[in-house]
Parts: sequence; C-alpha cells; structure tokens
Amino acid sequence: MKAVAKRYEVKPKEKKIYYQTFRGHIYDCLKVLKCYFEQNHKVIISFCRKWGIQPEDLMRSLFISVYLHDIGKLTNQFQKRIQENKRSQKYPHPFFGFPVAFEIFRTKIPSVYPVGGYPIEPLAVLSHHTQLHNTIYRDAEIRRIIPQKQEMLGFINDIQKAYASLEFAKFFEFTWSNCEKLAAVNLLEKEGAPGKILNLIRTYKSDKLENTSLDEMVTIKSLYTFFISIVKLCDFYSSAHFSDFCTQNLPEQQVLESVMENPQQYVLTIPGLSSDEILKGNSPYLFQSKMQEEATPYSFLFAPCGRGKTEAALLWALEICRKFSKNKIIFAMPTQTTSNALLDRFKKILDKAGCNGKDLVGLYHGKSFIKLKEDIRKEKEETDELDQDDIEEIKSEKFKGNIFFKPITVTTVDHLILSFLHGFPQADFACGNLQGAVIVFDEIHYYELQTLKHLVDLFVVLQKMGIPHLLMSGTLPEFIKNRLRREKDSQETYSEVHDDEGLSFTPFKIESFHVPLIEKGEVNNEVLQEIQENYSKNLNQFIILNTVRRAQQFYEAVTKNVDTDSVHLIHSQFTYSDRTVKEIELIETLREKKKRPLIVVSTQVIEISLDISCDVMYTELAPIDSLGQRAGRLNRQGTSWKVDDHKFLMRIFLPENNLPYNEDILEKTEKTLQDGIYSYQSLKGICDAVYGQEYLEEFERNGTLEGAYCLLKFGGKPSLFEECFLFGPKYNRIAFSEEEGNRFVIRTGSYRKFDVVPELYYGYDEKKLSVENQAKVPYWWICLDERIHGPEELQWFEHVERHFTWKKKLYWICRLPYCKNYGFDSSVLEKENENIGMENIL
Repeated sequence: MKAVAKRYEVKPKEKKIYYQTFRGHIYDCLKVLKCYFEQNHKVIISFCRKWGIQPEDLMRSLFISVYLHDIGKLTNQFQKRIQENKRSQKYPHPFFGFPVAFEIFRTKIPSVYPVGGYPIEPLAVLSHHTQLHNTIYRDAEIRRIIPQKQEMLGFINDIQKAYASLEFAKFFEFTWSNCEKLAAVNLLEKEGAPGKILNLIRTYKSDKLENTSLDEMVTIKSLYTFFISIVKLCDFYSSAHFSDFCTQNLPEQQVLESVMENPQQYVLTIPGLSSDEILKGNSPYLFQSKMQEEATPYSFLFAPCGRGKTEAALLWALEICRKFSKNKIIFAMPTQTTSNALLDRFKKILDKAGCNGKDLVGLYHGKSFIKLKEDIRKEKEETDELDQDDIEEIKSEKFKGNIFFKPITVTTVDHLILSFLHGFPQADFACGNLQGAVIVFDEIHYYELQTLKHLVDLFVVLQKMGIPHLLMSGTLPEFIKNRLRREKDSQETYSEVHDDEGLSFTPFKIESFHVPLIEKGEVNNEVLQEIQENYSKNLNQFIILNTVRRAQQFYEAVTKNVDTDSVHLIHSQFTYSDRTVKEIELIETLREKKKRPLIVVSTQVIEISLDISCDVMYTELAPIDSLGQRAGRLNRQGTSWKVDDHKFLMRIFLPENNLPYNEDILEKTEKTLQDGIYSYQSLKGICDAVYGQEYLEEFERNGTLEGAYCLLKFGGKPSLFEECFLFGPKYNRIAFSEEEGNRFVIRTGSYRKFDVVPELYYGYDEKKLSVENQAKVPYWWICLDERIHGPEELQWFEHVERHFTWKKKLYWICRLPYCKNYGFDSSVLEKENENIGMENIL
C-alpha cells in the first residue's frame, strides 16, 4: 500500500475502512490553500503591508509549510499503526516533521520572518496539532522512529510538481533544486533523536527572546498566529472533507487519492449586505449614516438603547472590511444571553437578504453548544430526537465558533481575550483568524474594573496589530475615553460618533423614594397596592431587585394578588435551560403576542440580556450606569416621558444593603441623582460626576487584580501576553474554562459561585448532570452547610462522580427545593445564616 495519511471507518450495514494516501491528503490541503489565496488576496496584501513583508514571500512560505506539515507521517511506525488503527502518541508526526521543516527553511528557502534568528515556519509544523507552550512534547514518552527516507526525499523533491500542477505560479515564483539528502532525515533514525529535537525546540526560547520588546512580541504573535491559522485551516478541513466524502459516497476503492473538489465551502467570504437589507427598508438615522460614510478603524459609538446601535455597527464593520481588506466580523458581547439573541438577529437579516444565515454566522461562549442544540431541535420535527449526525453538526458548529471560522461570529469578551493569551486549546488558531477581522465591543461600560483593565490592555494590543475595533456604549463614561486617550502605547486616537437625536430624547422621569422596596422579607405595601392598580390599568411593569432572594420574596408577594400567569420572575439562579425558556417566553409574550398587563420581577440580569420594554419601573438603587441600563427597558424607543395621559416613571427605592455593589459608588449615585425628567445625555453627565475622570486610572494606581497575571504589566503582576506571545504556559494553567479563570481571571464578582444540579432534575440519572440542568449558586451556601453539619454530613448538598472513557468529573447536587418558576428556595439557609453572616464570603 502507498504511504497513507488518513484512515476513516464508515459503518453502514457493514464496516468499511478507507485510507487516503499521504500525497492525496497534502494535495487536498493545497487546494484549500489555493482557494484561500484566491478569496483573500487583498487580505494577505493588507496584512503583509502592516508588517513590511512581501505578500509573495508569505504565500510561498505557506505553500511550503502546508506541503511539509505532515512529513513526519512518513515513518515505519506511523504507517504501521495507522493501518492497525492504533494511536501514534509515542511517535508524534508534528514532532518528527519539525526538524525537516527547520532545515529546509534554514538552508533552502529564506524564512519570511526569523524569530531570534530562527525561521518561524517550522513552528507551524510543530504545533499544527498541539498549541505551542513551554513544555511542548517535553513530558511526552516519545520513542525513536525509522524514517522512510526515500519516500521523504522523493516527496520533498516533488514539491515543484505540486506547485506547477495546482497552478500556484499566479501567486508567487518558486524554483526547487532537488536534494539528495537532508541531515534532518538522517537525524530521525539516530539514537537520541528525540532529545536533539527537543533541544532544537529550546533554541526558540533562548535568551534572545527574553529581551524582546512589546512591539516585537506583537509582531511575532500576529505573524505566527496568522500563519498557523491558515496551515490548520487547510489540514483540518481537508481531513474533515475526506471523512464526509467517504460517508456520503461509500466508494468501492479502499485507498483514495485527492478527493477535494469544492474547497470554497471551507473558505467563506463576508456577504455583501446593503444598507436597506440591514435596516429592513427603514431610512437610516443620521448617526447610522455617519458610521458608514465616515468609518474609521478605531471608533467610539455613543447611542442610547433601542436606537439601532447594532445595525450601525454592522454598517461600520462592512465598510471597514471593504476599505481595509478584512475578512471577518466579530461581535463581542457582555453576556451569553445577548450573544444568543444577536446570533438569531443576524441570521434573520441574512436569511431575508437571500443568504444562508446559518452558514455565515457563528456563535461561541461557554455554553454555546446548548443554544446550537436548541436551534437544531427547532429544525427537526418535534418528536424527533437528536441523532449522531445532529451531535456531530453541533460539535462542528461549536468548533467553528471557537476559532472564528465564519465570516461573522458572535462571542463574549471573555473568549476574545483568551484568544490572545493561549487561554484554550485552539487559541492560536482563533487569534490568527482575528488578524483579518474587525471587532465590535457592545456595552463597553458594563464591565467591572478588573475586566475593564484587561479590555484596555487588549485595545492596546489590537491597535498594535492593526485590528480595527468599535467600542459602543449607552452612557460612554469619560473615564473610559480618558484612559484610552492617555494610553502611552496607543498608536492612533479613537474617533467618536454620537446619536445626538436619540441622546436628546427624554423617555422617562425619575422619582426617588428614600425607603426600601423590601426589608427583612417584608414588601412595601404601598408599592404593592400601586402595582395592583397599574395592573388593573393594563400597564406592563418591571420590578428590579439587586439580589435573587429579594426578587423571589417580591415575586411571592405580587403573586398573592395577581394571576401568576401574568407575573414572570427572572434571575441568575435558574438552570441554564429553564432560564433560556423563561426568557424566550417573556420576549414572545411582550414583543410578539403583545400581551397586557404583565409584571416582570427581576434582578440586574434584565439590564443587558433582554430587549424588552415596560410602562412603569420600580427599582432598587444601583450604580448610575446600571440604572441607565435598567432605564433602557422603560419606554424603549420612546421620545417623551409623557404620552397622552400616561407618564413613564422610573421609581427608585433604597436597597436593604449595598451588595453586590460598591457602597461608595451607591452613595455617590444617590447624592448626585435628582428627581426629574431625563435624557441619556443627562444620565451620562451624572455617570461622569459619580465616577470622575480617572476612575479606571485610580484603580490601576491603587487597586488589586485577582489572579497571578494581568494581560499587560500591572501593579507588579507579570504580563501574560508577553509570557505567551509564542510559547508560554499551557492553556489550562491560564484558565480552567471561559467562565473560570486559573492564573488569569477576567471577571470578579461580589459573590463566588459554583455550579449545581437541582436534586429535582438529577434523580440519580447521570445523563441529567448535563450543563443544561446546572445553575450557579453562591459559594457561601455550601460553606454554611459545612459549618453547621460538617463536611462529611452535608444536608443541602452532595457530590457525585460521573465516569467518562478517559476521565471522571465531579458534580454538586443541591437538595434545596427547586422549581422552574421560582428557582431554589433558600429560605432555610437564610434563617440558619441570620447570626453567622456567611453571605459575605467572596
């Protein structure tokens, strides 16, 4: 049998085994590469211009690297084991291909960008299966191999034939002089070869790199990740295509050559959407036209809720892609719920424009596979269960979102930040795709200080990499703008666009009451009576509390006198599945069924996650920017606080305590905020008065960060970006997941939380331990259980293990009563905790 690169089993009625020849796989990879060059030629030219590289040189290096990336498979051990269907982890082909690529780029072909004097291209061969890190392959049990010397040299010397037959001459000139031998090929069969290859890898981590400047690190990171992302694109999707080809065609022959006929399906391009299609036929607001006509690569957009910021951002992104030759659009959202909603919104826009939104818009966040699963279920008949093909499709869609594969991807800022920091296994793949992207950050004011600090650092890196980005906000505090203006490493200033018309509207009136909405479980009776009167007037009302427990207590009080079908409770302690269903039902009730009257009792989750509106709002005092977000759910898209006889009122009450907010900011908000009629422009003024001009800079001078690293250097903490611009810590040393940091922490919170499965849903069925059935609850709950009952005699929690093929995982079960309309009943905890104060554990 010829040397093979791929093995795939198809199991229709009887098992069929297919192989793809080594040469066939490489040619399929090169077909994807050629298509990438054709579709993204302007992108490559723009990228190379940024770094002072000739596009022909970069394309030549990519061609050679893709051609050589699997050369380590031409060994006796790999060929024997692939035919026996055995893994080759003791004979890793990227490891053994690395010295071959190193010698060729060191002696035969000049490197497009040497790193510390060594060619950058061999690193793409080394890392096309395992992301670069400090100990890559060092702890692996690698054994000596026997190279198939003649096959290796013969294949290498046939590179000119591949160049000619696949017509790469239209992209770059290339002439190969045959070599009769390579020292690296001879090295592979020698005793001690693995150790010598490890030493060769260490040369890239020499003292020369330790004194590298930040600007040089950014250059290396950008070039390397762009390079590896294209190599991995060619390798991954040619392999996936071979599997699909075998499954769909069941060919008679067992050993196949090149099977790639339509590489365009793996090199997608941004759809050409018109302004009319994006705005659904409506005339653009002045600020929307300005965003498109005056599009600059680094911009602020200040516009209130409900005015079409997202559409303006999409117009800007498409124009920037056209002007600056970019090939991807990324929307970075503050929450998973907003990410899910935006995915649906973009898919509808594209579908109406005659494009296939599902093919062109991707999604990624910590629980995106649940959303993807729900969408596939909707496409099937209600009685159909998901089959194996559906599961594979979900995995594929999740992977595509993870690496920003599609022309448009909606994600969270957490995932975006980790893409630049080796924060997950495919981070370099994702970071490489971002080199040709434009990025939109929504609700930039919404993040707490630690996250803002990381974001400011990220904006510096984005500017240095030449990645255009837009920062959007409904309040746009001056302290954020000032901090970016004063950033010594920023290379360009940010332009600003304001929705002056929308900012001048006065959609609500604020009335403050210096009494609590609820105190020690007792709800304000006057407010309750008023809510009942408003209900009888057919008004929609939102009541927003600062804690889950107070929201639950208020919900209980309201439902004693109002039909429970008209009262919705929204907070963060529902299971992911229950909360998703509740939010979808609420949006459908308000926006599609237009049901009245309606009462929504919520926590601050309503501030960002739900695009809904009410007639009257009751809220506990919160920081001014949070109040601004809540106000965006009152008379949304309205222009005046008074319409006919109805007044749109935001009634603010004192909270029982300051948690989860900063007490000083609450006090400043209370003192600064006066009763009266408000526009979003006037709310911004109060926001600036509360936070001051240097709020973030004061934090940088005097504050502390959780975690061992900052993105860039801060307060004695090392820069994670500088440590992992090429190698660095392994991904799981940086973050356990998008939602849980390890040595790098993106978000902090007043409460430490952990995931539990309600006992009601568990029922001692391992399958019910899935993420859909998990909810986040305060860490102090289990601390209280341990303190009262002891760690071995827990009454409210138990832990169970689920065993998988290659690992076991620990899950926490919560025995507290739970229902999908209320969440957990934690009243027993509150009573036991009265004299202990465990809720202050962070």
